[in-house]
Amino acid sequence: MLPDPIRADAILPWETDLTVESAEPDLPGVSVVIPIYNAGDFLEKTLRSLLCQDLAGVELILMDGASTDATPQIVEHYRDMFATVVMQPDEGQSDAINKGFERATQPILYWLNGDDILLPNTLVAVRRMFRDHPGTEVVVGDAYMTEQDFTPINHFRFGPEKLTFDHLLDYARHHLIQPSVFFSRNAWQTTGPVRLDHHYAMDADLFLGMAAKFDFRHLPLDIAYSVYHEDCKTREKRAESITELALVQARHGGFDQARKTLDILVDLFNQAEKSDPAPAGPTPNETILHGQLQTLRASVERNKALLLDLDQKAVG
Repeated sequence: MLPDPIRADAILPWETDLTVESAEPDLPGVSVVIPIYNAGDFLEKTLRSLLCQDLAGVELILMDGASTDATPQIVEHYRDMFATVVMQPDEGQSDAINKGFERATQPILYWLNGDDILLPNTLVAVRRMFRDHPGTEVVVGDAYMTEQDFTPINHFRFGPEKLTFDHLLDYARHHLIQPSVFFSRNAWQTTGPVRLDHHYAMDADLFLGMAAKFDFRHLPLDIAYSVYHEDCKTREKRAESITELALVQARHGGFDQARKTLDILVDLFNQAEKSDPAPAGPTPNETILHGQLQTLRASVERNKALLLDLDQKAVG
């Protein structure tokens, strides 16, 4: 029985008919880090999705960067579910993830952002995969990208051929869905922590590092909803996230792939330029569009040298 919600719209569609599957005593434990900042509009649904699991053997670590919205009230309402709650300023999401895993004590590690959803009973299935296949370092489940109301945008189904380093190196086209990826403490210690200077592609950098060293095991089960909304960092800061991803790909040796990723930025710029409003009497929406175009133009200019450098390295 889940606790009463603070907001009625935080109730998840499957709560009424939910049967929580019990975890066997011999399952390996999992530490779940929840890095958040001002997540009040989405956090309660995320926490309730965690409560749709058997949490025996599950360590929940909430890392809040001193939120100023409704987040503290939500955390207090659900305080009993957490093993650790830290609410203090940090240096961003990557810093919160690293500090969370420093506190983690279980052999399986995972992070869940404060606007994503873990589907019912999936933690048990993931833990069984690690138990039943000794030596497993990374487990990747299937996932949906959805609108805020959980309307599907895209269904991501993986398989062994989609989980190799060479395939994932073209990460703009062949990316993983972060909340469907679980990894061992050994994999984290070998390839982590995530870089503090990465604000958008820290998961891509980590997963490419893991794929270069370990085989990924596929769990053919829908694990999570990655919720895409107006406040998503990668949606609001598209140019910055594309540029950072290209740098990550180049760092892992994918110069051709990085060049293709930056071509996405150029395409966005060209599309925006075609829609650039006339200077006389712009509407508010046109003013916003013009500002976005200027941001894209500046990003393209900043990355001309990078484009040339990647071309030279790809040829060489």
